Amino acid sequence: MTAINRTAILDLLRSNGPLSRRAIGQSTGLSSATVERLCQALLEEGAIVHGGVDRSATGRPSHLLKYVADIRTVAAVDMTENNARGRIIDLSGNVLYETYEPFNFRDSDASTARLDGLLRLVDRITSGETGTDAPLTGIGIALPGITHDGVVVNAIELDWRDVPVARIVTERTGLPVLAENDANATAYSELLHGAARDAESAVALVLGTGIGAGIVSEGRIHRGAGSVAGEVGYLLTSAKSFSRYFTDLGDVEGCISGEIRPYMQHGDGHLDRRIGPAFRAMMKLVEQGDADAARARDEFFDNIALICAATAVVVAPSVIVLAGAFAQYSVLSAEQITRRLVGRIPSVPRIVPSRFGFDAAITGIGDLAIERARTATYLT
Repeated sequence: MTAINRTAILDLLRSNGPLSRRAIGQSTGLSSATVERLCQALLEEGAIVHGGVDRSATGRPSHLLKYVADIRTVAAVDMTENNARGRIIDLSGNVLYETYEPFNFRDSDASTARLDGLLRLVDRITSGETGTDAPLTGIGIALPGITHDGVVVNAIELDWRDVPVARIVTERTGLPVLAENDANATAYSELLHGAARDAESAVALVLGTGIGAGIVSEGRIHRGAGSVAGEVGYLLTSAKSFSRYFTDLGDVEGCISGEIRPYMQHGDGHLDRRIGPAFRAMMKLVEQGDADAARARDEFFDNIALICAATAVVVAPSVIVLAGAFAQYSVLSAEQITRRLVGRIPSVPRIVPSRFGFDAAITGIGDLAIERARTATYLT
């Protein structure tokens, strides 16, 4: 019960700012003796500090108590096909340190190079070179692909299958690790304080190497059985889909990839297979009046609209957030998709650009890591 009451006090101060002991008691329903005892313990631990004096009430002025966000920190990591980015943030989400690790594909196979690069970045953010004094209490990692119970089950972008990434990083650092799909992390950040803030339910549609969706409902991520909810690239496009099987790419994702393959970039004998950069290259040619690119754009948005239509009628989100590589053309994309949906499904959700752009996944995994760390800190 003491741990629960501590949590109630800290959550209250974190959400509302400095409060008097009397206000804490009124908001939590705790007795004045309990508030006094727990607040004194939290002051001694450094979890809260004195935050001024309230002179507005009649009688003697009341001392205010303030939540200390930087008593603990967490690390947030965003993994992509070619690099990893890491941050150290305090429990209010303030960024204290940021670093970046490009992967070295020259000395090992791509799968190993990505894991080695992640571990180099983790070593750096858990070292003394970050300059942060508050102890690190956990690490959150946002990853493309199906991620379940700390294991990357299948990530085509990373060439990973059944990689126990959370356990590997925990063994490396001794810290608890939360591994989460990047689309889920994106959706959570947008719901918490982004383009979907205060929405009852929301979907983040993320364009990257492929296309995936993060689903949040009533403030919680919907992962589904085996955490495969949101793998919208595997939606089937027609009855003809039953004549073949889909492994690396789903049906609609394969259609999209095929449409924009002419715009994928070549370099050093390597084909950049990411849909996102190819989409941007295609759209630049559309702006220049290229007729073939315009036809490819129309087919591209037809398939994106099919994904949004299926998502809308099954999940019924109030908003769909366009994230990832949609960023540069997100307003135009929202218009293209909305125009295709109107009159064709019962209720068209608001389709809006991401507020955080390419920071959405790292912001979201930071938010999720904070939630886990706050609970652990409060129950200490």
